[in-house]
Amino acid sequence: MFKKVILYTNQLEDMKGFYEYQLGFRIVEEDDTSFTLSMGDSQLVFRESEKAAVYHFALNIPGNQFTLAKSWTSERVTLNRQEGMDEVFYANFDADAFYFQDPAGNVVEFIARRSVDRMGNFTVDSILNISEVSITTPYVEEVGELIEDMDIPVRGSKGIEVDSLNFLGRGHAFILLVAPKRIWYFSKQKSETHPLSIELTDGRRINITGEGRFQQEKSANPILDKMEQTNFSGVAYLAIKEPWAMARGFADRANERPNAIDTRFGIASGSKFFTAVVVCQLVEERKISFEDQLSQLLPETFPHFNVTIHQLLTHTSGIPDYFDEQVMSDYEDLWKQRPMYGMQTTSDFIPLFKELPMMFEPGEKFHYNNAGYIALGLVIENVTGKEFVDVVTARIFEPARMQNSGYFRLDRLPGQTAFGYIEEEGEWRTNQYAIPVRGGADGGAYVTVNDMANFWNYLMDGTLLTEGMLQKMLQVYATGNNGDYGYGLWIQTQANGASKYHIMGYDPGVSFHSLFYAAEESVLTVLSNRSDGAGELAKTIEELKIGKE
Repeated sequence: MFKKVILYTNQLEDMKGFYEYQLGFRIVEEDDTSFTLSMGDSQLVFRESEKAAVYHFALNIPGNQFTLAKSWTSERVTLNRQEGMDEVFYANFDADAFYFQDPAGNVVEFIARRSVDRMGNFTVDSILNISEVSITTPYVEEVGELIEDMDIPVRGSKGIEVDSLNFLGRGHAFILLVAPKRIWYFSKQKSETHPLSIELTDGRRINITGEGRFQQEKSANPILDKMEQTNFSGVAYLAIKEPWAMARGFADRANERPNAIDTRFGIASGSKFFTAVVVCQLVEERKISFEDQLSQLLPETFPHFNVTIHQLLTHTSGIPDYFDEQVMSDYEDLWKQRPMYGMQTTSDFIPLFKELPMMFEPGEKFHYNNAGYIALGLVIENVTGKEFVDVVTARIFEPARMQNSGYFRLDRLPGQTAFGYIEEEGEWRTNQYAIPVRGGADGGAYVTVNDMANFWNYLMDGTLLTEGMLQKMLQVYATGNNGDYGYGLWIQTQANGASKYHIMGYDPGVSFHSLFYAAEESVLTVLSNRSDGAGELAKTIEELKIGKE
């Protein structure tokens, strides 16, 4: 029944610390005035208010995990007791329950449904959904009748009772309707009237005012609507004056681990921009120049590729590509002859294109080229004497405070990382056999949305490149189907004359867009663990939010 519940608090930071760090719940959306927690199939929002507010709510958990859940919770908080007991069995609901209170005084109940089993240890991912939400109002009968009119029945045969605790709902989900000053079970906390909002799974919303009056409305959230229309799975983050973020879908479908704001995602070809930044750093250090030729820098590997660093950066080199996106449609086909688990280093890609003929004369035109960035990665390794991924880590991830980013092996993904998913005839499989086992110079890094915001900020403030080199990187050198191109990124001039800089990446099970808006100095990043969806959502967010703050 419950899709999202919005509660209010005057202790927003303390509540965020309690639920995120003390209990370990995942935040899936946040801004300066609220944060949203994933609660299984439901979401719980705490929104900032000037007045203190106290509520009661319950979370469904598997019945067979009750003891594990109680132990897990008691290690993190003190459980409430009543008559010397810290648990109770409700025969009418065939459920066990225990209670605790958060920093705002909310009475939180974990209710274990004996009819529901789930294997494994108890974690926050074991929570099924929001089970109960209290509405405290002096207008019990009036509010109760209006909720009943929404086809949400009152439990029992007596109807709404003004002086009792009323349960409205079905199965394992109920609205608890009660008058003020009732003592909540397993606490000394009295029920109080405060505003709240309940969004039902069918999109209807129940609003309760600060006076306890009922308001019903249809929820309107164009961004969420777009996510649902496209079955989006991932995270969107807009770093503006008041930062905004939202996550949806599962990072791990088998275990129903939800995507969260701090989840890592692959970004496919979006990583090419990191390669370009490192090349520009080496040019600044006079270790190479933009006019150096590949055949001179790596004569034993590419003796016939008389193309410049500049041409490789701008996709105008004409060298053969191991995956020509204008000719080939399925990246996964590459690994039918050469196993993807053998693609672990930059040099592993050399046999895929070294002996192929040039596609056109260097500098003749723009033609997006993955192999060109593999060649740049090999140049970086040759100049620095270090493995490409170590160079990017030292020169970009560390100074830009991208603490959660890296080039992780698919068979050794760290925690809080999303698996990429490929849809086939309504079913899903991971992309573990569809992309190289480890990313490199032409793609395959993993990042978080916060790390991408840090990257753009440290790039633009002169930390990663000098002002002169940055301006050189951001010039237009070529034009392709997706617009003008600089060194490793797309460039678009907006109506106000300012520029929008854009990087993107697509692989099986990966879609990614990240944009920097010069006029607003804002960053929009959309990460997805599906093969599409990031671009469409980024466009929707841009239309609704950029320039509106």
